[in-house]
Amino acid sequence: MNVRPWFPGPLARWKWLTESVPAERLAALRIAAALAVLIDICFTYLPHFALLFSADALGGRDLCADRFRDGRFYWSVLRVLPDSWGPAALFGVWAASAVGLLLGWRTLLCGLVCWACAVSLWGLTPLPHNGGDRVRHSLLLLVALSACAEVWSVRGRGAKGALVPGWVVKVVLVQLACLYFFNGWSKLQSPIWRNGFVMYWVAHDLAWCQCPWAGAHAPVWALRLSAQVVLVWELVFPVLVLWPRGRAFALALGALFHLATLCALEVGMFALYSLACYAAFVPWERLRREVG
Repeated sequence: MNVRPWFPGPLARWKWLTESVPAERLAALRIAAALAVLIDICFTYLPHFALLFSADALGGRDLCADRFRDGRFYWSVLRVLPDSWGPAALFGVWAASAVGLLLGWRTLLCGLVCWACAVSLWGLTPLPHNGGDRVRHSLLLLVALSACAEVWSVRGRGAKGALVPGWVVKVVLVQLACLYFFNGWSKLQSPIWRNGFVMYWVAHDLAWCQCPWAGAHAPVWALRLSAQVVLVWELVFPVLVLWPRGRAFALALGALFHLATLCALEVGMFALYSLACYAAFVPWERLRREVG
């Protein structure tokens, strides 16, 4: 299944946006997104299920009732399901839809259900969530609307070398460029980001650092340099991706950045969902040819 968007005027004639891509790119994006959701369920939600979502949970559906007052646009199917079995049923459906995505079975249905479950949990309470959940929501919606099951799926019909509409890959790239640039612009306003000392303080903060022993022994100059490199990379990312060599460098640096934050910092699932987005940019079709 692939939903083809309507692009107005010049965008419809922009080859970069409308060109096809190897089917392996979208299949890899689907698999990475599904694996990230399953890891999220197992390690973010289930350890806190009894506290936040069970029938005896802290506040139940009214834990953050102010999010649903008039004039606000949060929503959650858990607001209409009973507390006795609704959360357990939603988690079961969410996990099943993620497995369906992983296998490539009815990806439009599984993707939309997976997205709706994720938004429902995020809408009900902000407590177990962080900024990475916004990446999760857009990623799942894009996967659902893409031709991501042509290969590497239980229903894959595409032959080797199959091409599919690549607008999803381009949208993911534009979203990453916007995310990084505006993050970098916000950081640029802070003196401790400009001088690099922010990483020194983070490395000594038990609320942020997963390995405080290593951070405490790292040279100050190295911590400062890492912060300044990240700041520059985020600001110039939209420019670097305009040509192939710059794009490869920017994406490689981004993958290293997210791997480092995943291992060293308490950033929730942001790093993992961001890395899932990068699966669309790996030349899987080239690797397949070399292995084959």
